[in-house]
Amino acid sequence: MIELLIPPRERSFGDSTVRRVLPYAKRRTVGPFIFLDLMGPEVIPPGQGMNVDAHPHIGISTLTYLVDGRMVHRDSTGAVQTIEPGDVNWMTAGAGVTHTERSHPDDIGRSQLIRGAQIWIALPDGAEDTEPFFAHTPREQLPIAKLGAATLRLVAGSGWGDESPVPVSSPLVLADLTLDGSGQIRLDARYPERAVLPLEGEVTVAGTTLAPGHLAVVEPGDVEIGGWGRALVIGGQPVGPRTIWWNFVHSDPGRIDHAKDDWNHQRFPTVPNDHEHWVPLPS
Repeated sequence: MIELLIPPRERSFGDSTVRRVLPYAKRRTVGPFIFLDLMGPEVIPPGQGMNVDAHPHIGISTLTYLVDGRMVHRDSTGAVQTIEPGDVNWMTAGAGVTHTERSHPDDIGRSQLIRGAQIWIALPDGAEDTEPFFAHTPREQLPIAKLGAATLRLVAGSGWGDESPVPVSSPLVLADLTLDGSGQIRLDARYPERAVLPLEGEVTVAGTTLAPGHLAVVEPGDVEIGGWGRALVIGGQPVGPRTIWWNFVHSDPGRIDHAKDDWNHQRFPTVPNDHEHWVPLPS
């Protein structure tokens, strides 16, 4: 029932290193999920911080979900939001947005443990150039359910008979599962594409034990998860072919060329009070 197992690959993320699982050469997307980086676990020493300078996006929504630590998000819509473990920051880039991610200033003088996920969701046809917006959902507003051997937090979308308040733009699911080792649960089977990403422990998918950080893309139908530990579940309806170039995602390659030129000449909207340092367009 496992269609493909994707290993993580290390990539630079600002001043830190992340483990990337999507996109992958043999599997570009899972449903509308087109990009997934695991941050940490990383201890940032006193006097240092996570600093991701101003950079642009088009054609996607970004979702930030932390397990440990906190960060401050700023973007060109004017949003300034500290995200804590269990919260969800959802930013729809649409026609174009610029943002930064940095450590909270109160954390710079002490060690910081950072762990979480940075995710991109491709916008569906007709919504790729929508007006940008930002939404923050505190962890207290996310549905939590006990499902036999698992405790489930529904981070975004719908599944297992419940729905998250995060304002998604297409049918999808993102769930945070904590497994106690006492049995198995079934994945919600409504979505044609699904995958499981263990974060810690010894999580099994269709009887196969997965190493943390390895993404298991599963076939349609009934699939059981067991073992113990913690895992993310992603899935949804595909949105169609998309071109990815750097931070730009779109069904029209010409739109990406236009975005390149706009960023190169700094015609994107700027981040209020945090645009002095911006990431140059790659060569």
